[in-house]
Amino acid sequence: MQNLLLYIKNNLTPTLAQILLQALKNSNNEKFFTFVLENIETICTWLNSSEFKNRYLSIKHPYPPLINPNFIEIDASRHCAELAWDLNLPLPKHYKFIYISPHGVGAAAFLRYLNQCCDVTCFASWVLPPDAKERYCLNYMCLNDNTITQYAINISEINLPYFDKYLSLLDFNSKIICGVRDPIGILKHNWGRDWSKVLRNYPSEFNLTYDWRYYIDYLTHQNHKIKIDINELQQGVFIISYLLKYFNKDNVYYLDMEEIRQSKAFDTMNLLAINFNFTPPHKDKLDLFKIKEFRGYIRYLFPITLYANSKDINNTFYLNTPKNNKNFNIDKTSSIPIILDRKHINHEKIDIIQEIIKNDLCNDMGVYIDKNDFKQLEQNNLLFSTIKHYLYDFLYQIKITIDETESKMMKEKDVIDYFIKNKSLVYTFFNIFENDLNHLKQKFPNIINSWTYYKEFEKCVKS
Repeated sequence: MQNLLLYIKNNLTPTLAQILLQALKNSNNEKFFTFVLENIETICTWLNSSEFKNRYLSIKHPYPPLINPNFIEIDASRHCAELAWDLNLPLPKHYKFIYISPHGVGAAAFLRYLNQCCDVTCFASWVLPPDAKERYCLNYMCLNDNTITQYAINISEINLPYFDKYLSLLDFNSKIICGVRDPIGILKHNWGRDWSKVLRNYPSEFNLTYDWRYYIDYLTHQNHKIKIDINELQQGVFIISYLLKYFNKDNVYYLDMEEIRQSKAFDTMNLLAINFNFTPPHKDKLDLFKIKEFRGYIRYLFPITLYANSKDINNTFYLNTPKNNKNFNIDKTSSIPIILDRKHINHEKIDIIQEIIKNDLCNDMGVYIDKNDFKQLEQNNLLFSTIKHYLYDFLYQIKITIDETESKMMKEKDVIDYFIKNKSLVYTFFNIFENDLNHLKQKFPNIINSWTYYKEFEKCVKS
């Protein structure tokens, strides 16, 4: 270690030495220390080069690369990804775009279209580890994986450890798709839903004896008191102005949520495919554009698996036999698994929902069974008819419950009424909106002018 420090002192200016020493201090990766020891001459040559000075030192880049990123052998391994993070290497630039999605702008639907309809791999940021290094490593490995031909990066929150470094290692000139929505609609989405449903406190597996009304209880909406956490909103909702500091604003494409609603989404994705050079949506996947991503709480109920077994037929739960003998031991080995899930493309299974119901719930969910199991089921009329009867009652009640939930849930008008009754909050949120939408208002005022409820909010400010 002493020899290393002496070499650094003799070969780097104090400013350059500090860059290297800070990187060593920030890392707990022994392989990184070994790499620096074995490549100290190369590192110092790079740090002393005019290219490093002009590209990084002159602009005071907060995380300049310790070796020339254009001349390093890389692969898709975890080892290389972690080493690249410690060396401050920028992520490879061949991702199609970065998708900025404040919570409530339709990201779940948009990511479904990208991943399932356009063959673009783009992981929802909210399912990734809450650590910037882990996200960098995932992106790094995917961008160096030759089997992934189209890749995009999603950002939907900013409260992550080392997030400043993560953003600094993205290309400043990246193409950006930034999701936006009438902010009153965003607040309706954030304030009006019971987010404790995300915890999914219910069994994910059941059989024909199970009282499915427990699932209905989960789906039932209860009105709750509005909880306002400004800090939380500024870390996951009103994040645009913070993020745009890291990118060239001339490369930002604002995507209003209205453009990805069911009636417009297919055409919008075709347009984006041209503008951002990815595969347009496949026409054979039009059914996926009928999904309403947040319809009641079914997004958080599914998937659940029914294990159908002839042994349970005599004790099947029906509404007129609620005191049936429950079988709490699910026999998976001799049962036919039937998965209730959101609508998706599955080449291994058959969706039999229209064997059970024929209403608009078919747009939002499917009942999936293995092809061979379905053939077996067709040979067992009694079991098949029992399953259809059981699931018909269940799905019928699901539709009633989620439709009631949609009618009872908070509307934009309720948000406006809340501001009228709580006038002290009006200027707080006006300032938040003004700051976050500043660039959008300057460049694309037509989008903001199309927001009906934001105009109503502005009237509250003026009054």
